[in-house]
Amino acid sequence: MRSLIVSTAVTLDGFAAGPGGNPLALNLDAAFDDHNLSLMREAGTILLGRTSFELFSSFWPMVADAPEDPSNPALSAVNREFSGRYRDIQKLVVSDRYEVPGDNPWRDTTTVVRGDAIRDLIEREKAAGDGSIVVFASGTLWNGLLADGLVDRMDLIVGPDAIGEGVPAFRRPVRLDPVEARILDGSRNTLLRYVP
Repeated sequence: MRSLIVSTAVTLDGFAAGPGGNPLALNLDAAFDDHNLSLMREAGTILLGRTSFELFSSFWPMVADAPEDPSNPALSAVNREFSGRYRDIQKLVVSDRYEVPGDNPWRDTTTVVRGDAIRDLIEREKAAGDGSIVVFASGTLWNGLLADGLVDRMDLIVGPDAIGEGVPAFRRPVRLDPVEARILDGSRNTLLRYVP
């Protein structure tokens, strides 16, 4: 049985993005990238909301083959490997109206799923295939999945800064059991791992 794992960054005061949905308010450092690459290496499927899919597919496809630039942390070896794996892995996007544009580099590895079909699809995906099902970002999506009892593990990468306002990570009450807490190597971020 495959597991559905959510990986998301949050601020110390519980925001998943800054005001206006700005993800740059988060401490997205090299340790955060390392953590997500470790999840990507074990994944068989990536599950995303439409907004995250559009953002990620406008950035990640170009990283693997971009000219080397040691001064640009976005082009690190970790991010290049992450980009290459992202290109080839099965991606599921949850949306009732979205269609992947013909010029999107991930078009051939992406399937759009209606919201009312996601529970059945996840139950089928968990019972078949290899590797975990990973959700990156996609707060609206994973909050719904968590409420529906479909999330098996939450990896919260908690940054050291409180920003006072922004997009809350959790949109409804939830009870989770902690299974791990540690400072990420070479980072000011802490991994808090929970299971429902």
